[in-house]
Amino acid sequence: MPAAKAPAASEPVSAALATSTFDTLWTVVRNTYVDTAFVSSHWTALRDTLRPQASLVENRNELNQLLAKALARIPDSHFYIIPESAAESDDKTDSLGAGGTIGLDVRAIGDKAVAWRVEPGSPAAASGITPGETIIRIGDVDPSKSLRLIGAVPEAGRPRALLEALHGFNHATSPSPGATVRVRVADGSGKISEHTVVAVPAKGTVSQFGNLPPLTGRVVSRKVGGSSSPCVGVIAFNIWLPALVPEIEKGMDGLTSCAGIVVDLRGNPGGVGAMVMGFGGYFVDSVISLGTMRSRQVSLRFVMNPRHVRNDGSTVTPFSGPMAIIVDPMSASTSEIFAAGMQRIGRARVFGERSAGAALPAMMDRLPSGDVFVHAVADFTDPDGKRIEGAGVVPDEITPLSEKDLANGRDTALEAAVRWIRSNPATQKAPASQTGIVHSNFN
Repeated sequence: MPAAKAPAASEPVSAALATSTFDTLWTVVRNTYVDTAFVSSHWTALRDTLRPQASLVENRNELNQLLAKALARIPDSHFYIIPESAAESDDKTDSLGAGGTIGLDVRAIGDKAVAWRVEPGSPAAASGITPGETIIRIGDVDPSKSLRLIGAVPEAGRPRALLEALHGFNHATSPSPGATVRVRVADGSGKISEHTVVAVPAKGTVSQFGNLPPLTGRVVSRKVGGSSSPCVGVIAFNIWLPALVPEIEKGMDGLTSCAGIVVDLRGNPGGVGAMVMGFGGYFVDSVISLGTMRSRQVSLRFVMNPRHVRNDGSTVTPFSGPMAIIVDPMSASTSEIFAAGMQRIGRARVFGERSAGAALPAMMDRLPSGDVFVHAVADFTDPDGKRIEGAGVVPDEITPLSEKDLANGRDTALEAAVRWIRSNPATQKAPASQTGIVHSNFN
């Protein structure tokens, strides 16, 4: 079945459909948003202000603008619309998150977008794009313009604004396979070059969750060192999805002989929140809470149980050595819940840059327009009772990016994490085979 065609901005929309869509969105927020004080005051008044505009809507673009105007009033993250075409596509090579890639990941340094990672052997690498170069344009997008505007956003909202901007840049480098992306860059000397790059299918495990479009998950594990110095294991995955559990288990099994383990959550936007409980079980020897999720009806503690049995029934011992976690401005939601929780209980030391502060659990509802409405239904607090939403995870050791380091092939956050593990007393005193988990406060 071919992929659904995205509706044109000018596609006619009846006033009845627009009103029904607005009413459904408004009602969902009224009935499920955890901030009841906001609902009873601002949200109720907003309906009286915006609903009359729904009857004036004539096309898809005007409807999108109306819904965006309503959602912009909500102070928290995880309130957005997934277009019908993306949510329903059956072509897994042409869907949001599971399509193509040119092998270029973009990050920000101040008001400049830079090539953060260029995957070896990728179209971006073959075209000559290298890490550390400044991204001047991606197609018709001027990243620096967007990044400069973030400076005018109130400080509390900047992490979320940066997250949204970076999502946009990286989405532009991940079009459908076969699509062409024009990327203009400047190297360290200021020399400008333009590259026309053709996207290839993204590698990984494609799975579907709820009303989300198909998503491509990737798990990478490796060992650093191990000859003259103790090896340090590194495991990274780009999204928290159940389909990746077997790969995560396999990756972890290959790292438990190392002196320490780094969990790299940079660029991981979240996923299924409950997965933190199972994954956390690899690193603890007793029942410990990562925090509490509170909806209007119930409270749920995210409790980690020590992992003693693999999926195939064989036994395993939780990892006992030092643990580091790396986050960045694109680490959000479930990634923040895990990183903040492990940091607060003293099980891990966090490196990198402040995370997005977009940690609310969310659900998805189909709107009469066919689009999918993603909306937060609960709040989450860390083991100390502190809210992660808006605050994000502040690393114990902040390691900002620099063009020079990237150009020289340095990953300073990973270097810092590995250096800390190798110098940590636990590395010298507690071999990886030891059964007792090190619970010393790493902060």
